[in-house]
Amino acid sequence: MKSTEEVKKNILNTAANLFYKQGYNSTGINQIIEESEIARASLYNHFKSKSDLLHAYLEDASKKWFDELYKYIADTEDPKEKILKMFDFRMERQIVNQYRGCPFIKAGAEIAQNDSLSFEIVDRNKMTFRDFILAIITDMKTDNNNLSKIEIADTLYMLLEGATVTASFQKNGEMMQRAKQIAKKLLY
Repeated sequence: MKSTEEVKKNILNTAANLFYKQGYNSTGINQIIEESEIARASLYNHFKSKSDLLHAYLEDASKKWFDELYKYIADTEDPKEKILKMFDFRMERQIVNQYRGCPFIKAGAEIAQNDSLSFEIVDRNKMTFRDFILAIITDMKTDNNNLSKIEIADTLYMLLEGATVTASFQKNGEMMQRAKQIAKKLLY
């Protein structure tokens, strides 16, 4: 018999997979229950609503995403190379996920305008990423006299996000590679 925590994790993992692959609005509670192989009451013992499940999914996905990013760039000392490696990280994630895009952008496009908590979680994920880039840039020496470090961080953030979105609908990494080359020009 599974523990309460194992059941909750199973529900969350099932919902995460479905929300990411087929979309939040296209995923029904009955499908989550069926694929989790649980009773309806079990789902509602852990999550009061589909929205609560979405919030848990977004929080969990954000934590996992940053854990993977930090691990991916951990062995890189040079700040400029660390930034460039972020492009590789995003590209590898796109390839592994068959160019399905960013889970946070996908969720943000589907959720109701009044679901302020979901938007807050998505925004927190994105702005934490932007602030992480800024923290790396702050420690970096740059010869770019045209842009402040904040502007460089914002530009890199937008390059990464825009290239990720483009990769998801073009189903290839061409723009991600081009964005990385532009980033190199900004940094060196």
